Amino acid sequence: MANNSSSNSSSVASRPRHILQLSTEEKRRFVDSFDRVFTDIDGVIFTLQHNVPHAPDGFAALQKAGKPITYVTNNSARAVESTVRSFAQVGMEVQKEQIWHPAQSIVHYLRSINFDGLIYIIASPKFKQVLHDAGFQMIDGPNHLIEDTYSDLAKHIFDKSPVRAVVIDVDFNLTSTKLLRAHLYLRHPDCLLLTGATDRLLPVAKDINIIGPGPFASILVEASGKEPTMLGKPGRPLGDMLIEHHKVSDPKRVLMIGDMLAQDVKFGRMCGFQTLLVLTGGCTLEQLEAETSPDLVPDYYADSAADLAKLFETLAPKAHV
Repeated sequence: MANNSSSNSSSVASRPRHILQLSTEEKRRFVDSFDRVFTDIDGVIFTLQHNVPHAPDGFAALQKAGKPITYVTNNSARAVESTVRSFAQVGMEVQKEQIWHPAQSIVHYLRSINFDGLIYIIASPKFKQVLHDAGFQMIDGPNHLIEDTYSDLAKHIFDKSPVRAVVIDVDFNLTSTKLLRAHLYLRHPDCLLLTGATDRLLPVAKDINIIGPGPFASILVEASGKEPTMLGKPGRPLGDMLIEHHKVSDPKRVLMIGDMLAQDVKFGRMCGFQTLLVLTGGCTLEQLEAETSPDLVPDYYADSAADLAKLFETLAPKAHV
């Protein structure tokens, strides 16, 4: 079905439009159709290998146009303070309050339900530190190799600690023992299962992906039969928190920018936001063109976030000589 070119561009077109290939009037309607921006970071502004050229110019143009920006990342292995420094290195002044990552979202959620129980956590040290600093009680491990015997395994997975929440995110030292222990805690009917990042694949270099935390979280979901509360993208609970925190009255007037179809675009679609995919990270133009699921096809795409600066330049009043 063709896109209805009404007062905004939130309806789903049969295929996404490149923002620089819109007509001047369509560009104006696009810019006027959103009041706030949520955006991913990795793959949009910088990657593990390099900074995205001129991407900061695109976000500077959004800020100049009066569009508040919130940076929503699944990368909680990097502390907020470190992320702020990374922004500064590319010339962007971003306050830590503008950054949301799964550890912060989990803290926000646990406080919202007045949780005061014990947590078993599978995550990075920096992730754990966020929960520790927020005052939550946690246990983890084992963090060493165990003997290849069932008796030693039993000593490390059977535990009578009153765990009432299992949290799983990225853990570079994940073991089957940790998953077995988490599964046993989840047998308790009141034990919550909270997931942070659920990326099934993580792009780490050009044309190179590694397994993300998603498949490991899925093991616990399948084994326990519990419905997880997803507090990373594309979890709807995260979207609900963002909408409430920023007092968003009309989700269609939010633009979600990202580089991943399954995380960023799906998250935006699920929450009712408009979506813009940039081709500087986890998705190529060929992959975008091959995608057919309405949940994963963005409203718009761009070669880079830098294209946003070019778009605003085309709409700027021409100086008279």
